[in-house]
Amino acid sequence: MNSDRFRALWHRAGGGLESHGLFNLLNDHYQEPHRHYHNGRHILVCLQAYDDAAVAIGADDAVEMALWFHDAIYTSGASDNEARSVAWFQELAADQLPGSFISEVSQLIMATCHTDLPVVAGAKFVVDVDLWGLGQAWEGFFADTTAIRREASRLTDADFARGQRKFFEPILQRAHIYFTSHFQHHFDGAARDNIQHLLDHLDSKAVWQ
Repeated sequence: MNSDRFRALWHRAGGGLESHGLFNLLNDHYQEPHRHYHNGRHILVCLQAYDDAAVAIGADDAVEMALWFHDAIYTSGASDNEARSVAWFQELAADQLPGSFISEVSQLIMATCHTDLPVVAGAKFVVDVDLWGLGQAWEGFFADTTAIRREASRLTDADFARGQRKFFEPILQRAHIYFTSHFQHHFDGAARDNIQHLLDHLDSKAVWQ
């Protein structure tokens, strides 16, 4: 991950020299050995997708900050990863960044739970970036799914498949996979095809071999 980019963002948001130490803490989290998908590479990919989309949508420091922190705390199978990431961000940002900015970023991080449909523009942007990988080429999509499977090694294949169906089937039922016109135009079709292909093959015992 790019320390200069993080420090520049932190400073634009109102922070100071504490950004050096904060980046190191953040980087340590994303290098934890149990992470195979939710790691620093995922953040780099998200930031690249953000940069590409910002040309059309517009840059948004709150969205970018949320992307840096949205998977800061991650335990496979836990239902409170985003809430714990928010709490950690708030602890680090307290007395360093404006309260209104902290609140906005916190709400955007929670949007990456993907439990409620995003309503405000920033939430739509951050959710679409987080789900960008659904619309990449099949090989990349399946590689990401395999990495997530490695993180969930405690689960049986059947339980993992059940969780994937629970997450993806409601997404397939939406009129659009993504919430912004930029992502809809560029990635909606590929994402829908990838998800359907995965669901069609989840019950095969050869999928993860």
